[in-house]
Amino acid sequence: MSKKKKEKEEPSLFNRLKKKDRLVVVDLESYEEIRHFNFSAMGIIIYSLFFTIIIIFITWASIAYTPIKQTIPGYPNISKQKKLTYLDKQNIAWIEQQKAKLNREHLFYRNLEIILSDSIIKDSIAFTNDSDTNIYPLQDFSTSIKDSILRQKIEEQEKYLVNINENSSAVKDDLKGVLFFPPINGTITDSMDVKKGHYGVDIIAPKDEPVKSILSGTVIFTDWTPNNGNVIHIQHNRNLVSVYKHNSVLLKKVGDIVKTGDPIAIIGNSGKLSTGPHLHLELWHKGTPLNPLTYILF
Repeated sequence: MSKKKKEKEEPSLFNRLKKKDRLVVVDLESYEEIRHFNFSAMGIIIYSLFFTIIIIFITWASIAYTPIKQTIPGYPNISKQKKLTYLDKQNIAWIEQQKAKLNREHLFYRNLEIILSDSIIKDSIAFTNDSDTNIYPLQDFSTSIKDSILRQKIEEQEKYLVNINENSSAVKDDLKGVLFFPPINGTITDSMDVKKGHYGVDIIAPKDEPVKSILSGTVIFTDWTPNNGNVIHIQHNRNLVSVYKHNSVLLKKVGDIVKTGDPIAIIGNSGKLSTGPHLHLELWHKGTPLNPLTYILF
């Protein structure tokens, strides 16, 4: 019975943790109380957990939002990720080119086989390279949505066809009084050469330098191409179109209205035809390439 009474009289674990103790600091010579602290085991546990959570949160935030995370073994490098993304786009464009080439070759050899075998192609069958089977029945030839899109693409391409017979005096009269703003402050490294297919000038400038519009106008084209990288075209008055290639970032989109000297892009090194950070600038007038050095003071 005495043992049972003792077990009943012993406090529970929660009460023992909740029990407060006192820590006293005394002078060893005079035994005078200098300072005292009241604490309990429960309080020590709670404060320890609280500070542990704060330390864990600070450590997680430091790794998640700072470059420290790149020091973790196995974590990918940001610059390598950008490079892999760029190579992936190039590979996709190359694969699409090879597919188109294979389709054309398949069509050529299939037609050649028919010709060599003296076979007659039925009027109800035509061979094209627009599908995997390359066979379409001849039906209605009225204008379709796809046909309209194709016509629109061809018309856009024809805007930039080189017209060598353009009267130079008429160009001078049309552009008389036009003041062009230099798109970037830099050094000319390659001038215009139509015979080599180089329809503009190359300008090198410091990294992250903004590219500015040479005149007021409307953005009519923005896209990324494998050869020229990030490209932006601007339509100006007097049938002028300015073209800016190899940018790292485009700051405007199609339909935006820009003023003379407005930043439209950031100089870069995008595209397979680029050999270093620079701007390739082209100036077109009624389908004829103009030498930017004749009209712009860099």
